[in-house]
Amino acid sequence: MPFESANSKPLNLLFAILFLQAASYIAVLFDIPVARQILLFTYLTFVPGYLIVKLLKFSFEPLGTLVFSIGFSVAFIMLVGLALNELGFMAGLSQPLSAIPLIVVLNNVILTAALLTYLKNERSEVPRVSFGFVKWIMPLLVPLILSVVGAVFVSVYGDNCLLLLMILAISLVAAFLTLKSKVSSVAYALAVFIIGVSLLFHSSFASKYITTFGSDVSLEHFVFKNTLENGFWSSVSPAYWHTGLGRLNGMLSITVLPTVYSNLLNLDSTWVFKLVFPLIFVFVPLCLYLLWKKSFGVKWAFVSVFFFMATTTFYTELLGLNRQMIAELFFVLLLFVLLDKRMNSLQRIFSFTVFSFGLVASHYGIAEIFLFLIVFALVCLLVFKRQSNNLTVGMVVLFFVIMFVWYIYTSNASVFESLLDFGEHVYRQLGEFFNLESRGETVLRGLGLENPPTIWNAISRFFAYATE
Repeated sequence: MPFESANSKPLNLLFAILFLQAASYIAVLFDIPVARQILLFTYLTFVPGYLIVKLLKFSFEPLGTLVFSIGFSVAFIMLVGLALNELGFMAGLSQPLSAIPLIVVLNNVILTAALLTYLKNERSEVPRVSFGFVKWIMPLLVPLILSVVGAVFVSVYGDNCLLLLMILAISLVAAFLTLKSKVSSVAYALAVFIIGVSLLFHSSFASKYITTFGSDVSLEHFVFKNTLENGFWSSVSPAYWHTGLGRLNGMLSITVLPTVYSNLLNLDSTWVFKLVFPLIFVFVPLCLYLLWKKSFGVKWAFVSVFFFMATTTFYTELLGLNRQMIAELFFVLLLFVLLDKRMNSLQRIFSFTVFSFGLVASHYGIAEIFLFLIVFALVCLLVFKRQSNNLTVGMVVLFFVIMFVWYIYTSNASVFESLLDFGEHVYRQLGEFFNLESRGETVLRGLGLENPPTIWNAISRFFAYATE
């Protein structure tokens, strides 16, 4: 077995949290290069969510625990950052999102969660890694090494030979794992992670600047820098005349979240988008792998995820849509919550609420798509008179309320006004579509609604109708 569970007292977990917090304080106060970036990223992106998973006693396999820990941690950073931002001014902090207030508040909240976990759980399961898992690491690291080194070669020397070798290595890995008869689920998951990171980094690291890929990442970077330099997030749009900036300013995924990472990791804003966000986004394919392996098995789940990552959009356009990368993580986690049958009601409602807020505060477009999806699913359940505890009317109403309140009361309701404008535009277009007078004479003649100009045209129309 690649993972074996060993029971240990939660006191060990509490001591581990205290050690990590002491190390985080030292890394931040003394600004230790490299160690600060690696330690703080791992600590912030995994530990808070892991404590939530243990506190609510989710019964996941190790990979499910990892994915949910990442999702809860990202939502945790956004929620705590928002709370500190709003309450910081009341406490007299002019820059509540600066490094010192952030590390103190985050560590205190995490310590509280660790204490609650210690008091609530008698024993905790700690996964042990066996050699069956480790033996896959070295071969799978080849594409990742080629990706990073090859991207540097492209940036410095303009030589993409190593990146071509990376693509060949990824193809060979995917073919080998697909054709091999027996491969463990963890090996497939590790391959998904390595391939995803390699593809994202080979595009992201090819330039020292943020690559747009035709997106609006420049506007995302503007609202991020505005929050970072001010030391706080303002719910008022930075440019009241620019609706687009207002919409982006209301997304915590590109304002509060990157500000927290940038200040605590002491990382340039450019590298937050080029390094941190892709590392979070790579857990989307992992979550999809978890979803699909229940229905199709581990091999075909891997093949499906591989084709998902092999699409050009995955490693190009999405690197210029940072809010969408975070939103897609919450989107797939919400799908997991709706489809998983092992959760109890408390676990499901808590997860649905947290991930719903994360999705709404990350990307308005994907939030609208998810709302349409759950409304459509609920209507189908009602029409066919089938009951489901996974999706209820209350959950749909809850998501709608979160979405409505957030989009109304942030950034001068820019998102809500955009929704109304878009709805009005669609209504006008539909009116013109069904209005025959809006069509040209040639179109009407082709539809048979205009008199033919000549007898020959009438004869040809007769034969066309007769032979249909």
